[in-house]
Amino acid sequence: MKKILMAILSFTLFFMLSLMLRNDRELRRDLHLKDNSFIEGLRIVQKKDGNIIWTLTAEKADIIESKSKANLSNIIMAVEKNGLVLYTDNGIYNLSNRNFTTKGKLRAESKDYTIMTESIDWEASSGKVKTKDGIIVEGKNFKVEGTGMETNPGQKVRILKDVKATFYK
Repeated sequence: MKKILMAILSFTLFFMLSLMLRNDRELRRDLHLKDNSFIEGLRIVQKKDGNIIWTLTAEKADIIESKSKANLSNIIMAVEKNGLVLYTDNGIYNLSNRNFTTKGKLRAESKDYTIMTESIDWEASSGKVKTKDGIIVEGKNFKVEGTGMETNPGQKVRILKDVKATFYK
C-alpha cells in the first residue's frame, strides 16, 4: 500500500512540476510578444571574422514587434577600427538587417576630430553612413561645415553641398 501511495504521490508531484515549468515558459514567451515590451541595458556587438566591428549600448530599447525594429534611447556606439564613439539620445535599430538610424542631436568623437549633426543612417551590410542634415566636422586644425554627408567602407567622407572649410595654423 505504501509503495502505491508513494508512486501516486511521485507521479502527482512530477505532473505538477512539469505543468508549472511549462506555464512559466509560456508566460515568458507571452511577455516577449507583447507590444509594450522593452529591454533595459541593451548591448549589441557586431563582429566580422571574429573581430569586433562596433558595439552599441542603449539605456532602453522599446521593441516594435510588427516592424522588427527597436526604438533606442541614450545611445553610445563605439567603432573599434577608428576609435570613433558616437553619442545620441534616440535611434532606431532594425533587428532584421541591422541598420541603425539616429534622430536628434548626434555627437561623434575620435582622437583627431568631432562630428556633429542631427541624424545619420548607418547601413550595416555595406558600412555606409549618410545624412541629409547639416554637419560639422571639427579637428584641431580645421573645421568643415556643410549639408549632407556620405561615407564608404574605406572611410572616405564626402560633404554634399554648401561646404565651408576653415583651416587653422
